[in-house]
Amino acid sequence: MKEIERDFKGIWIPKEIWLLKEISLIEKCLLIEIHSLDDEKGCSASNKYFADFLGISEIAVSNHIKKLKELGYIKQIGFNGRQRILKSCLSFF
Repeated sequence: MKEIERDFKGIWIPKEIWLLKEISLIEKCLLIEIHSLDDEKGCSASNKYFADFLGISEIAVSNHIKKLKELGYIKQIGFNGRQRILKSCLSFF
């Protein structure tokens, strides 16, 4: 797996996310990973990257990202036909 530069914020899940009941543990980990990779340009990691990182399928990643977007935890700020750019909507860090 290719290493991606990140603004490393830790290896914990903040209580504000840990206590959420509407998202699964995998979605909590995905949300934190997106937040960690989100810089001034957003997070451009692929579904393949997240699938490899989390040990799940790319289809599962797509479904989890869709749910996180619907719940307002992330938003898509760009797509150029090949690469999607996500932005974390977490504001308590």
